[in-house]
Amino acid sequence: MWKWIRIPKGIALAAFLLPWMTVSCSEQKLVEATGFGLAFGRVTAMGQAAQAGDSASLNLWLILALLAIAGGLALLFMKGREAAKLVLGTSIAAVALIFIGTWRYSKHALLEEAAKNGQNSGMDQAALAMIQVHWEIGYWLAMLSLVVAAAMAWLVMSGKEGEAEAKMRSLAAEAGEKAKAAAARAGEAADNATGKKEDDPPKP
Repeated sequence: MWKWIRIPKGIALAAFLLPWMTVSCSEQKLVEATGFGLAFGRVTAMGQAAQAGDSASLNLWLILALLAIAGGLALLFMKGREAAKLVLGTSIAAVALIFIGTWRYSKHALLEEAAKNGQNSGMDQAALAMIQVHWEIGYWLAMLSLVVAAAMAWLVMSGKEGEAEAKMRSLAAEAGEKAKAAAARAGEAADNATGKKEDDPPKP
């Protein structure tokens, strides 16, 4: 199982290339960004690339999450329970860093930021209330992959990977048998339906 952890870790890293967030208002898309875009301050606004010219736009939390994922991948070239602990730690750390790093883009955080900046008029509040923040496939894929990687690392660390692999093989075999049985029943039903149709007398 140890070598297979590279798959969810790699998927988590590749997920930063996918769309992570879109901001819309009245069903009109205003902003969209990938994971790397959010990390390094590059988003697409109103169809044009907009990049801040200073490091204030960098999201340090997401950059650290990227480093944690990359570090976890590098640790997979090692073996042993100590390495498994580190891989587990980097996976959990990456999940926490992504959560913290993306909190600033939540609708609640945007409303709080607008209030701090003095956008307190009724019109501003009404406009802000119409804003919707959607988390896209890249975000969810990264989080899910890291959770899977953490679970696999925990199994290796606890010495239960052999038992887990045996159970997975058993479940896969059982699912295969069920699929074959279902296919056989479907084929049998189709044959019966065809035979019944052929036995029906022709209509005058």
